[in-house]
Amino acid sequence: MEKYLAGKTGDEIHALNLELTASKGEGNLIICVANIPVFREEIIKGLEQNFSPEKIYVKEGDGDKIIHKLRYEKPDKEKSNKILVWIMPDELSADIENALNNFRELFYEYPAPSVIFCNELFVSDIIKKAPDFWRYRGGFHVFKDEERIIAHAEKETPSVEFHFENKEDLLKRKKLNEDFLKITKYKDRKIELLLENASIEQIFGNFKNSIKICEKAMKIALEMGNKAQEAKCHRSLGVAYDSLGDSNKAVEYYEKSLKICLEIRDIAGEGRCYMGLGNAYDSLGDFKKAIEYSDKSLKIFLEIGDRAGEGKCYTNLGVAYDSLGDFKKAIEYHEKSLKICLETGDRAGEGKCYTNLGAAYDGLGDFKKAIEYYEKALKIALEIGNKAGESAGYTNSGMVYFGLGDFKKAIEYYLNAEKIFKEIGQEHYLKILYENMAITYEKMNNPEKADEYKKKVNELFKK
Repeated sequence: MEKYLAGKTGDEIHALNLELTASKGEGNLIICVANIPVFREEIIKGLEQNFSPEKIYVKEGDGDKIIHKLRYEKPDKEKSNKILVWIMPDELSADIENALNNFRELFYEYPAPSVIFCNELFVSDIIKKAPDFWRYRGGFHVFKDEERIIAHAEKETPSVEFHFENKEDLLKRKKLNEDFLKITKYKDRKIELLLENASIEQIFGNFKNSIKICEKAMKIALEMGNKAQEAKCHRSLGVAYDSLGDSNKAVEYYEKSLKICLEIRDIAGEGRCYMGLGNAYDSLGDFKKAIEYSDKSLKIFLEIGDRAGEGKCYTNLGVAYDSLGDFKKAIEYHEKSLKICLETGDRAGEGKCYTNLGAAYDGLGDFKKAIEYYEKALKIALEIGNKAGESAGYTNSGMVYFGLGDFKKAIEYYLNAEKIFKEIGQEHYLKILYENMAITYEKMNNPEKADEYKKKVNELFKK
């Protein structure tokens, strides 16, 4: 565990060790949150230096197993350094909830401490559904893997409605729209053309330019008093600001759009607003709220038979569950989305699905499969000129190579990502990238370079 004895993670591990040492031969109930299974296993392995952990993998339907273990299977009195390590499933099922809440005293009657490892979603469910158990606990520790930041997943946003195969198709469409804008007399048509070009600019990573185009469209919509078009402009601005890292502003625009959609009874628009709000709250770290809005959006798209919208919702639900550490559920949603993208010929969506599947398998520690998906995603991003997708591919591949111990290759990919993040103005991702680069250079025994990137992180936080 030497490599973790720094920063907040090291403090948490030290506190856990002290609590376990004080509990030798006595019952205790300690809850630990660690989203990434590989990282969790490293923490448990570190505990073996001082204790004798018995790992118990719990799945749905094992509620009675928990009760039986604590009530009837007592350890030898000589093993005073024994600890029970419970690995909980991704979500809290009714039988496990019953065992924890109604038989919580058994954890203290058992002559050895219990350490419960779970993800953020599980502990959130405990607080909500098993409050007596939550209040009965001893220590509570949250572990973040400071060695490798969780992979950068790609959310879905309302995008261009026409089919395209590559960057050339998008450039032709953009030029055609610009030509039509010069000759059309219809203001409604001008708004549609402007918003389509704003979406194309977003694919290319030109988010600030996209905002300018959306504002032109908004001015026309307000002059006309066209509420439906005004709502579309608010949503497009929400997408652009969320991509630039200003998610609070994105929420404001999505809520303005939602208010109008509810007034004019635009059901499809309402669904897109919920999708956008789900994206923004995911960016803000409120994953439960992100799931709530994505579920609302999905319900609407299923009702109106919008297959493309349905696929986008699956992507966003997968991203939210990935953030909560429920990687298996994330994979289920991303595979559903991928199936729809392949059916509808959505190249940009297909690329995002590959990125997100890579991120989920990365979280599970299956680095070979993660690289396979990241390479597929990067290939599509390069073909269609998706700068955000390209930078995600480089960043994620770099993190996997870091996990594999190939630090030189990791830096190579990070440098490619850095160039794009600077180009498209995504400074919020640059902070994460520089943190990764500092850690990687430390592993390469290059403290000068590590300090250089730590200074860059501090400079960005001051902005």
